[in-house]
Amino acid sequence: MKVVILLTDRCAGSLAVSLVDALITANYCHIKSGAEEPLFEWVLTSMDGKPVMPFNGIPLTPDCAIEAVYRDDSTPVEDQIWVVPSIYDAVSRQHKIADALERLTPMTEVVRHHYQRGGLLASCCTGSFLLASAGILDHYPALMHWRSELNFKRLFPHLKIDTRSPLVDYGRLVCTTGGAQSCHQLVIHLVEKFHSDTLALAVAKMLQVDRYPTPPVVYGVTDDDPGHNDEKVRIVQARFRENLHKPIYIEHLAEDLNISERQLVRRFRQATGLSPLKYLQKERLKRACQLLENSRLTSARIALEVGYQDESNFRRLFKRELGMTMEHYRSQFGGARVSEEKLSEEKQPARL
Repeated sequence: MKVVILLTDRCAGSLAVSLVDALITANYCHIKSGAEEPLFEWVLTSMDGKPVMPFNGIPLTPDCAIEAVYRDDSTPVEDQIWVVPSIYDAVSRQHKIADALERLTPMTEVVRHHYQRGGLLASCCTGSFLLASAGILDHYPALMHWRSELNFKRLFPHLKIDTRSPLVDYGRLVCTTGGAQSCHQLVIHLVEKFHSDTLALAVAKMLQVDRYPTPPVVYGVTDDDPGHNDEKVRIVQARFRENLHKPIYIEHLAEDLNISERQLVRRFRQATGLSPLKYLQKERLKRACQLLENSRLTSARIALEVGYQDESNFRRLFKRELGMTMEHYRSQFGGARVSEEKLSEEKQPARL
């Protein structure tokens, strides 16, 4: 299998390098298992074959221009998987990613042609923006870093986003979310796809990467809300946050603001992208996660703190929305628990 890594200025250079490192590791494990030939070969390419300047300021030199790869018939197109670049501007302001996509139009066209002629594609993190521009995600939910989701929704309002899956294989298209391990997860999946689960497990162990990583939605659950200019909506948001432990009625809030309930719902959705009830649910989950991270409160007490009298109902909601139990979340992100355990260990007398 030939992996074609596309490079461009202001791409995530560390992801491209990590991808090569993971491919080397996969080949190493493959040869150690008794194989005579490596599983993967790879080539780095840019539009014109000239060095690119990634966002981190460390230049990368490609092996050739993308046209040379496109015209090369030594490897059947169905045995090539092109990995589109992750674009750092996607986590910045909307106009910056829009400008970046405009500059990438020539690459977008070549990527589209590769896919149309039967080639495989993969994206790590915000490479999904380029795939969306190429029209390749019209029928598939996009995966990306949680920080770039709002920009994606604004640029491609007709497309869907998958916030729960770390990696999805759509057949000739593989998408992963963002983060330091996204390239490793991609390579492990390609090993499983084109060789075996046994070899994929060996590669995961060598890379010290979890085969089944944390759902991406978890990482952004406590992030701050994006800003907007609707004062009435801001008032409602503040009321929500101040009264998470109480029953809240939208019609009462609308009366207090002297607008209709229908108008409030419309304005709220326009400003936040969510209905008031969905936003309230999100805020309650956010507060629950903060309590799991920073306190030793029981799950029953946390449920009450965020307005749920029935602990089991809240547990089901938490698991459904975040893909893990409250205990799992606390064990992974609970700094307070770790600190208390360390303090307890320090107070224990030394044993001989």
